Amino acid sequence: MIVAPPTVAAALDEITGRLADAGIDSPRTEARWLVRHVLGWSAAELVRRSADVLDADKAAALDRLVDRRASREPLQLVFGATGFRAHDLMLRPGVFVPRPETELLVELALELLPTGAIVVEPCTGSGAVACAIAVERPDVQVIATDVDDAAVALAVDNAARLGVDVDVRPGDLLEPVPDALQGTVDVLISNPPYLAEDELADVPPEVADWDPSTALIAGPTGHEVSDRLIALAMEWLRPGGWLLLELDERRVGQAADHAQAAGLSAVGALADLTGRLRFVRARRP
Repeated sequence: MIVAPPTVAAALDEITGRLADAGIDSPRTEARWLVRHVLGWSAAELVRRSADVLDADKAAALDRLVDRRASREPLQLVFGATGFRAHDLMLRPGVFVPRPETELLVELALELLPTGAIVVEPCTGSGAVACAIAVERPDVQVIATDVDDAAVALAVDNAARLGVDVDVRPGDLLEPVPDALQGTVDVLISNPPYLAEDELADVPPEVADWDPSTALIAGPTGHEVSDRLIALAMEWLRPGGWLLLELDERRVGQAADHAQAAGLSAVGALADLTGRLRFVRARRP
């Protein structure tokens, strides 16, 4: 517990130790973020004012947040928000937390979108991908779906907060999408559940304990949801339309083979910024 009244520098050292003891990979960096969040300071202010005394109310607020992070609650949930492609998203417990690598999935989509395109994003979660596309391409029609009511509500709220028109619908994959759009979709994009049932024990507690299992586990093999999306791509994409999937690196090669076998063309396995194969891109002939 932070001893009051400490200086900001002393509090920062104490928080760093608590986070390190909890197994946080970058305890000093996260300690800085937590202190800045509570104090409302910039990084420069944190350096310049490190000798300031932390008042009791701020110390208590920091204690509460540090306790949450030390329990391995994701930092994004501790803050209740995250940045995604320079857009601020609200986050809530029980809804999948978007990761930075998913920003590249949006980048891949933006490279492929014609003017006035139709984009459908199943498994939208917080709405991060759908909202980012709608913000950066306001000419595009974006429909997002999710089976989880909490995710649908959060995606709706994020779209409203960002002032974009995203049509968020509850339901499984493309079932909620109007039948009239079959064969007209320009980009079908998704970061679906992709873990096999026996792999959940291998993921960090920030994922296993906080992300909903329905957003993580696809089924016995991990391919169950991506295979359904690959099959739906031939039905819903326009000729020349694209399927974009973000998957576990262990699944990408086989998913690409499945896309080829399903009749999609120009199939490619693409790497994230760390060089890991994480994305499948394929086109309806």
